Amino acid sequence: MENKNSYFIAGLFFCLVVGFIGLFLLFMQGYNSKDKRDYYILTKELPNGVKKDTEVRFIGVPIGHVKDIYFSDPSSATIEICLSVDANLPIKVDSQAIVERSGISGIAHINITKGSDSARIFNKNERAQISLGEGLLDKIGSRTANLAVSLDKIANKIDLVLKDENLDKLLNSIDRLNAFMNTIASDDNLIKINEFISNSHSITQDIKSANLAQVIANLDKTINDIDVAWNNIDKRIQDGQIDFKSMLSPTLNSAQQSIDNLNDLLLQIKNNLNNLEDNPYEFFFKNREN
Repeated sequence: MENKNSYFIAGLFFCLVVGFIGLFLLFMQGYNSKDKRDYYILTKELPNGVKKDTEVRFIGVPIGHVKDIYFSDPSSATIEICLSVDANLPIKVDSQAIVERSGISGIAHINITKGSDSARIFNKNERAQISLGEGLLDKIGSRTANLAVSLDKIANKIDLVLKDENLDKLLNSIDRLNAFMNTIASDDNLIKINEFISNSHSITQDIKSANLAQVIANLDKTINDIDVAWNNIDKRIQDGQIDFKSMLSPTLNSAQQSIDNLNDLLLQIKNNLNNLEDNPYEFFFKNREN
């Protein structure tokens, strides 16, 4: 009888322990599900090594896994990767998901960057979509491709330069340059260049000895004096101290009198010409008799 009671107590204890473990696991699963949030990545090509349950990290720390991979738009073959990660992380709108590989094993994982300081954090109710960035291997591959293209262009240019006709042009240019340098390096031209340098030096010395500073100072003083005089004249005109009308009236009267005299002279010449045309004999001889 005692053995049966012992077995019963042991079995009851075992059932209670298993029940508590199950409740704890259910509680932890429910707790974890409340603290999870989905983030989405759209891409046209699934990165190598990324699959369901692939580990997701935030700045290197594990925070979740790949929840699902499916076509969001089958007509355009757009792939959507759903990430299930901790909900309380400061993932920003400009954060990027970069596919990286771990050490020697080469197992792929997705690492989410922190984003810029000025970017905002995703709101709780909005659909959080982050872009897929280039990993180290992708950058190396793209740069290698660009380097190959550049090397191909350089090779084509070298091949173009090494053509016979281009080599002939290059040799002709070198010959002309050599002839030009020989012409410059001739004795006559070197003597002329030396004379030119000597003359330039002499002119420079003459200019230095001409006391240009004093000349410039005198010119500056003259300009200042003219400016002061003009300002004084302008001020006197504005104050009414100088009356151009009264000053110019005698000159204008003299000019008017001269113009009147000139008109009289022209009128007399005209009359004489008329008399000459009417009776030339009387015009010449009558005046002599008088």
